[in-house]
Amino acid sequence: MTDEELDGVVLGDEVMGELSEDDPAESAVFFALDEAATKVEEEGTFDPFLVVLQGEELFVEEQDGEEEEEIYESAKQTLFEMELLADAYVFCYDGYVDLDEGTHDAILVEWARKDSPSAQVLAWLYKDHEDHIDFIEPLYTLGEADSFFSSAASAASAAESKGEKSDGDAGATGDAGTTGAASKAPKQADGQ
Repeated sequence: MTDEELDGVVLGDEVMGELSEDDPAESAVFFALDEAATKVEEEGTFDPFLVVLQGEELFVEEQDGEEEEEIYESAKQTLFEMELLADAYVFCYDGYVDLDEGTHDAILVEWARKDSPSAQVLAWLYKDHEDHIDFIEPLYTLGEADSFFSSAASAASAAESKGEKSDGDAGATGDAGTTGAASKAPKQADGQ
């Protein structure tokens, strides 16, 4: 499956072997995937959520919004409010990838460490059968997206340069969406 085309992008190599559960940031990715898979198995989908790593503690925040942009802004705002203590984040949502043979449901994660200018975008494809869910191994890398950390820093810098106090109300700017490989519009829990 690693050679299948994805809207002109070749699916990346398997990454499950590259991530380590011994690394706290990478362990947060596994945690988010496990949480999402459980929800998909139990409910068929899930609301987008953000996992923030502070030291060795994980904080999980569901993200609000009806539209794609609202959900991304909610996630960026959540991280912006926690950024001083955050070491890494994982933004997880139910989406899809378009392959040559059709569209496939996928659990998508965008994750980054605080010192990284970009986030890694990963997809775990699954097939939704009427009576069960089949998760398709391995986990794939789809490329990079702007890090929410860089978006939050840009918003804070812009607010300060305008003479405004950066108190978390500035809102982050920038496109945190993936590069055409996966849906930028997370599926909502109500199936929309």
